[in-house]
Amino acid sequence: MSTLNRRRFLHVASASSAAVALGACALDDPIQRELPVDAALFPQGVASGDPKAASVVLWTRVTSSDGAPVTVHCDVARDEALSDLVLSTPLEAVADDDHTVRVKVEALEAYTHYYYRFRTETGASVTGRTKTAPALDQDEKVRFAFASCQDYNGRYYHGWRALAEEAEVDFVLFLGDYIYETTGNPSFQAPTEARNVSVPDGMALGDGEDSYYAALTVADYRALYRQFRSDPDLQEAHRLYPFVTIWDDHEFSDDSWQDHANYFDGTMGDEQDTARREASSRAWFEYTPADLSFDAAAGFPSDLSIYRQLRFGKHVELFLTDQRSYRDDHLVPEGPANPDVGKIFPESSLGSRYFVLKSGFDALEAAANPAPTMLGGNQKQWLLDSMGASNATWKIWGSETQLGQMTIDLSDLEALPEQYKNHFYFNCDQWDGYRTERAEILSAIGGAGENVVVLTGDIHAFYATELHADFDKPSDPPLAVEFVCAGISSAPVQELTQNTVDGNATLSDLGLGDIVPMFDQRLTAAGPHYKFARSNVNGIGIVDVEGDQRVRVTMLTTGDVKKEAFDPNDVKRDTFLCQAGSNRIDTA
Repeated sequence: MSTLNRRRFLHVASASSAAVALGACALDDPIQRELPVDAALFPQGVASGDPKAASVVLWTRVTSSDGAPVTVHCDVARDEALSDLVLSTPLEAVADDDHTVRVKVEALEAYTHYYYRFRTETGASVTGRTKTAPALDQDEKVRFAFASCQDYNGRYYHGWRALAEEAEVDFVLFLGDYIYETTGNPSFQAPTEARNVSVPDGMALGDGEDSYYAALTVADYRALYRQFRSDPDLQEAHRLYPFVTIWDDHEFSDDSWQDHANYFDGTMGDEQDTARREASSRAWFEYTPADLSFDAAAGFPSDLSIYRQLRFGKHVELFLTDQRSYRDDHLVPEGPANPDVGKIFPESSLGSRYFVLKSGFDALEAAANPAPTMLGGNQKQWLLDSMGASNATWKIWGSETQLGQMTIDLSDLEALPEQYKNHFYFNCDQWDGYRTERAEILSAIGGAGENVVVLTGDIHAFYATELHADFDKPSDPPLAVEFVCAGISSAPVQELTQNTVDGNATLSDLGLGDIVPMFDQRLTAAGPHYKFARSNVNGIGIVDVEGDQRVRVTMLTTGDVKKEAFDPNDVKRDTFLCQAGSNRIDTA
């Protein structure tokens, strides 16, 4: 399996020499013939990814009625009519890869649009468009989108529609949760007849009317990618722009760490499932046009490493991290109650991963030896070394989970017991749960003149924050800035919090339900590093890197994603600036 995958990741040594050979083709050659677009033959459309100055990865999936191999040709040209061909090469789509194919096209011109299609003897895909990155010495302004979290169940992808109506971008940075591994988790998913997913095998979860399935096998994860990629707005985004993609947890399992899940909160013991983790990684690789290698024989986590860096001209270097494969377990166990960290519910994520008493957690982490790691030793050293060596004006860190401290002050709630009238970490699954390592990294890579901008997904909200090594010292100069994008379609964090409180009689009786509508006010009051917060919206972000002057970030808030109809009048914009050398966020 591993050798075949590497072989099918075809590296074309010289696209220009291939174009010379194609120039001699007769007009009746199959390369030149018109073929009908057959969406049923290529049901997931086309995609490109990991653009570099001289290369890009192209991708599609073809159907096979009997599971037999299918020969697919990839045509690449300088024009949309595909008349100025630079490459035509055959590929073999086989069942072992779910009939997905990819080709890395090399020797391309920098910062240039190319057009491509895939075809069989009977039909062709739609024509895709991609774009290479600026060369290292090119003084270009770079524009790209950033997005995350696109639950399919009962929700629509208005963020991709909003992007299609914007001015063009060079690429799309996708920060994780491309799929959701469950078919209808009632705590955050509400499938409808028109928008639902299913898996052929699955692991049964929940009870009675609340029962649902989680992906278990490679067939399950493949089925989810096929269904998610059936969405026309997502297909169009892939057709128009190359994607740079990393995963978060739902590509494998909610709130996962390494190859461990957390569905049962300690009631079933350790939920380690290496085979399931490997299945999810394999499906991600098959369906993601990334310039990476997959080696199934190596086993997790050596089968697929996704942390990497990409350069976009003189001013932008992008650093992508993997915050799931190498992280330590959450510091507070889900099982027993623990009043020292405010954990009043046994066998629950509350008090372990969420709503954790800050003072108790800080003491617990300070006593841990070694402190818990999010990145693991090798990846952390790579990040520090690579950022330190970069001569790009702007170092952009693509982070799955939020670095900015996220606390809620409950000291004024009269109904709370005295020991709980305090500050709580909202989410210790993100960097607040790994605060020592966060401080180490920010101290090493940030500061005056470093121009580090962190772009983040996961939390389903728009935030703009200034980052500190110690967030309890807000008067210290910030070391970097962070912009967090709301989910394309996933339930916003405020909505999820309201559902959690409303579904728990104890929390409701304590009056927590009354403060959820004031979520943003509570968040920003407890954290002056927040310069903007919208916790009950969906959308997508646009980044304009304006050379060596500034970074401009526009947050596009879309309308109700539970409604199929998209209304461009619902799109709202909030724009922020970070001037070079400032590590500060200003409103545009």
